[in-house]
Amino acid sequence: MNNGFAPLSDDEVLFADRGRVLMSNPTFKVSEFLDQLAQAVSDRQGDWTEENEAWFGDGLPCEALRFTSGGWQRGRVRIRLEFMPLKSPGTLPERSSARSPEPLDKLRPRPIDDIYSDDSDY
Repeated sequence: MNNGFAPLSDDEVLFADRGRVLMSNPTFKVSEFLDQLAQAVSDRQGDWTEENEAWFGDGLPCEALRFTSGGWQRGRVRIRLEFMPLKSPGTLPERSSARSPEPLDKLRPRPIDDIYSDDSDY
């Protein structure tokens, strides 16, 4: 059950301005986060080996007792980030520190007969 979450690819970019861990910049690639996580784990492990790197790469050989397979299943496990959009696919407007410009229609000259009309018409 994925609850709407889907894995992010390594080159996808995240912006997280709250609840940040490991990253000093709020905008980062998924691969950068996973690299920082691997570094943080390796700094705490005295016996970190290349085999441990598999958690963040192609996967570490293991066995999993899964609900859907009816028993133990051999395979690989790895750490990945997942994302769940709040709305259906689409894009958010670009974030900018500058004020967004007024719609062009409000800046265009209006016929003299319309000077008293409501701006919501434009």
